Amino acid sequence: MDVKLNQSVMLKLSKLEANKGQIDGLPKNPRIIKDDKFKKLVKSIEDNPEMLELRELLVYKSGDDYIVIGGNMRLQAMRTLQYRECPCKIIPQDTSPEELTDIMMKDNIHYGEE
Repeated sequence: MDVKLNQSVMLKLSKLEANKGQIDGLPKNPRIIKDDKFKKLVKSIEDNPEMLELRELLVYKSGDDYIVIGGNMRLQAMRTLQYRECPCKIIPQDTSPEELTDIMMKDNIHYGEE
């Protein structure tokens, strides 16, 4: 994978869409989140919003909006907290669907144990 991410930008949540398979060749976001873990995620963002700047959403421009490739659960949590914008890294337009899938899958891997 040889994707060069652009600098961080603040984007309005109204311009962000969860990945539901809208990009040809890219499967929808494979993750779901249980209620208890979602509540923990919301609480974590509420308690430490500065962490969002360290782990921006990874987004890909599609039309006038952006599809979230990495961070769909964080997007959902920020909407719950009524955020209006958030830090994002924009994935270059010349990134192939295969590379987008690779980014999405790697962003969803948890190597540690709880």
